[in-house]
Amino acid sequence: MKKYILLLSLAFLCQFNLFSQNREKAGPTFIDSANVILSGPLSKAKLLPTSKKAKLYNPRNRGINKIVPGKGLPKTGDPVIQKKMGDIPGKSPILSFEGANTLATPSDPTGAVGRNHYMNAWNSEFSIWDKQGNQIVPPASLASIGGSFQDETDGDPIVFYDEPADRFIMMQFSDDLPPEGDSETPAALLIAVSQGPDPVNSGWYTYRFDIESLPDYPKISLWSDGYYITTNKDPRAPQENQVVFVLERDKMLAGDNGVKIIGFPLPGIENNGFYSPAGFSVMGSDLPPPGNSPIIYLQDDDWAGVNQDHLKIWLINTNWTNPPNSTIEESQELTNGVSPFTATFDGGGFKNLDQPGSDVDIDALQGAMMYMTQYRRFEGYNSAVMNFVVDVAAGPAEHAGVRWYELRQPADGAPWTVYQEGTYAPDGSDRFCGSIGIDKRGNIALGYTVVNDNPVKPIYPSIRYTGRYMGDPLGIMTIEEQTIVKGESPQPSASGRYGDYAHLSIDPSDDLTFWHNAEYFSGARRLNKVGVFRFSATEENDLGVIALLSPKDASLTASEKIIIKIRNYGLNPQSNFEISYSIDGGPLVTEVFTQTIPAESTAEFTFNQTADLSAEGQTFSINITTNLENDQNSGNDGITEVVKNLPPKDVGVTSIAAPKTQENLSTSEAVSIVIENFGGEEQTNIPVSYQIGNNPRVEEMFRGVLEVGGVETYTFSKTANFSASGRYTVKARTLLPGDFDPSNDSETTSIANLDCIPEGSDCSQGDGIFYFELEGYLNERIPCTSGYIDFIGGSANLDRSKKTFTVTVQTNFAEDNVEKFSMWIDLNDNAVFEDSERLITSEVIPEENKSFSYDFDLPANANLGQHLLRIRAGDTSFSGDLNDPCSVMAYGTTHDYSINIVDSTLDLEDFILNEAELKIVTDPNKDGLYRILLETDFSEPLRISVYTILGQQLLENHIENDGDGYFYELDMSYAAPGVYLLRVGTRKVGKVKRFLVK
Repeated sequence: MKKYILLLSLAFLCQFNLFSQNREKAGPTFIDSANVILSGPLSKAKLLPTSKKAKLYNPRNRGINKIVPGKGLPKTGDPVIQKKMGDIPGKSPILSFEGANTLATPSDPTGAVGRNHYMNAWNSEFSIWDKQGNQIVPPASLASIGGSFQDETDGDPIVFYDEPADRFIMMQFSDDLPPEGDSETPAALLIAVSQGPDPVNSGWYTYRFDIESLPDYPKISLWSDGYYITTNKDPRAPQENQVVFVLERDKMLAGDNGVKIIGFPLPGIENNGFYSPAGFSVMGSDLPPPGNSPIIYLQDDDWAGVNQDHLKIWLINTNWTNPPNSTIEESQELTNGVSPFTATFDGGGFKNLDQPGSDVDIDALQGAMMYMTQYRRFEGYNSAVMNFVVDVAAGPAEHAGVRWYELRQPADGAPWTVYQEGTYAPDGSDRFCGSIGIDKRGNIALGYTVVNDNPVKPIYPSIRYTGRYMGDPLGIMTIEEQTIVKGESPQPSASGRYGDYAHLSIDPSDDLTFWHNAEYFSGARRLNKVGVFRFSATEENDLGVIALLSPKDASLTASEKIIIKIRNYGLNPQSNFEISYSIDGGPLVTEVFTQTIPAESTAEFTFNQTADLSAEGQTFSINITTNLENDQNSGNDGITEVVKNLPPKDVGVTSIAAPKTQENLSTSEAVSIVIENFGGEEQTNIPVSYQIGNNPRVEEMFRGVLEVGGVETYTFSKTANFSASGRYTVKARTLLPGDFDPSNDSETTSIANLDCIPEGSDCSQGDGIFYFELEGYLNERIPCTSGYIDFIGGSANLDRSKKTFTVTVQTNFAEDNVEKFSMWIDLNDNAVFEDSERLITSEVIPEENKSFSYDFDLPANANLGQHLLRIRAGDTSFSGDLNDPCSVMAYGTTHDYSINIVDSTLDLEDFILNEAELKIVTDPNKDGLYRILLETDFSEPLRISVYTILGQQLLENHIENDGDGYFYELDMSYAAPGVYLLRVGTRKVGKVKRFLVK
């Protein structure tokens, strides 16, 4: 059984970690050699056909899992997230063409550009193109390479270009399963080195390096003294077994025999099962001195054994003369400049991100330093860029972004420091499967995959890129996102596997042009798309506006300064050129920029002519252009920005931060709210309030300063009583005099004081509920967390007259019919889920990753209104009682929701005239203030009206049932004393009551 194996593995790891904590340096744990096996030119070879069959390559195993729920930082979202796309206009791809077209799952896209060719490989095939995108070697099996590749198509290929040697390198692994009709063969790394710069006509040196176990997910990098290979090998013992290898590069380039391979462990590493460190790989022709070859890996404090998020660097020093004297040593733990991150999704599982048109989530590729980590030497320093996927969401939902870094080293052998970091997640889409590169001018490119299951604007897995220029603000991808290809359909496999990696390489012809290769889908086909793009200047004269710096949305005046940012995209400095702006298509204002902008630089410019933007609430369209004579690229000359004159006063509540649903809430709970300034002027002394159910409203004053666009949390000095078990409706609002837009003033939430909250169940292996649907309410992509999540803010309507209902759930683990599901509704509203309220009992969920529906009956006398609903599911073969709503299950989840019971057979007149009770209560804290309550189970919107005794209507407003009835605060403090009439209902039917204003 899986759980027994897991517990034994964890026990072993705990013992081993005690041994390895002080071990910072190690020698080789594996040394061997291999002889060359020559292979002729591909132009003369018999190309073996590609596979036409669907095949799942190298299914991933969960391995160990050392997530500690709730342990890691950050708690409030990614601290270095880039929430807005860059504003420098991007350049569309220079060239794009189709690479792989396969049924292999996943395709493992890889490709490298040389001086005259582009070589693409995938599971388990390859093809070659010229640099105009013409295919010159058709798709063929990897076995066509010959030599050590003969009869080998096990996968995880990598194509690599060694620029200093002007050679192509091809790598794949061989697993330890016997080929059909043959005896068992050992696991191996298979390497092919082109004998010259032409991969078609040069012929190949090939090598087979037999190793002790499967070198899963191998990634190759270049250093001056060898080819370095990192793997996902032996994830249970990477501190003990060889997981990083170095090959004798000089001999391989010469096609010699006796090429050595040395294997190293990674002392001090922590991982979460699947893992992939990275070697620094030299880009450009300038090699570093031999030795001190860096290996880097992320360390997430969500994992046991890691106390702080950081990047860990090892240095390998290889001694080819006496290999046993080679060493690997922990060199640095980079914490300074490394902001907290969450690099773990779904407890380490491999189905993470929603996609449109499918109920199968995509693997986010967590735990991997994404290929490649590029190293480049500059005058005065060395630089390395890298990336991995992180979860940027603040709560239990998941939102994937790309965390990227540039490290710098002031001199060879000196320590590395974080020069800049950022997390690219500019909107609500998931971004992952990144590949990053740095050109010879220091500009950085980032390619990645985008997916979004938004039903209005769905995005199937698509390939995009962004970047930044050398001198741009640190930590920001400043270049506007561009698309290489739009996906046509969802990832088709039930495995959820996506890509496994992408590959961005840099053209050695100019060291400026990026070639990015990644996976997308069309029906059942997995396709690779290669996109070619460049950021660096190529034209001599190219100028354009990139941003409107001022004004921004605010309270604007009749004399606003127009301040812009200009970029010189060209190779020549520029000065004395015209710049123009116009507003809403009006008169053109033209002035002259008299200073000088150097090549590939930016500058700011302020127009002397101001603009009248004083109309409150109006939106203005501002068009700005440069007018450079002989501009060679007019496409980036101008921009149009929209600016709004915000009303001075507009603040509101965006959320209720505390208290939260839990056990044993007290008589004096602190109430905290989050308020935001939507207006154009900073605000202070803002009246705020909260109200629990129909109790009197608590009013206080926020006396801090709320800047334009600012967000602050305010905690009321008056606490609230939540001690009685049950569900509470809490409404918070701002009461700023003269507020422009009352619609954003308030926020309402549900909070429950529950009899029990069974936290602590293990759901990391997929036990429990990860999809829930009831009567039109859908909650999918449910995270694991601590085994319990409060969803009582989500509510489904159950029509009592219908009686029978259907609930649909899905689990991510099912075995031997032991995964079962139960459900309760708290019909008597005492916050205790009693046996008599259990409507579904121990229903079997027979399969994982598939939706199953179950019917249940609602009692005919069920009380109308809102109630709590609890669901539980888990592996019933272990400890914990599924049908005890308070029991902590060993493996499973518990979730709470709200449901609203209605009855469509009752008409409005029944509710309003027969059942409803209209109350008018005087507020004891303020004369002339009344609380209007209509206690009824009717849920449709009603109207509230106030009349004088002579029939003059003073007020009519909209009123809604907040779950505890209809409630309205009526302020008559400015009305003349006398008798008034209050009416609540529809235009045809209503309740009327008299009241007196003194």
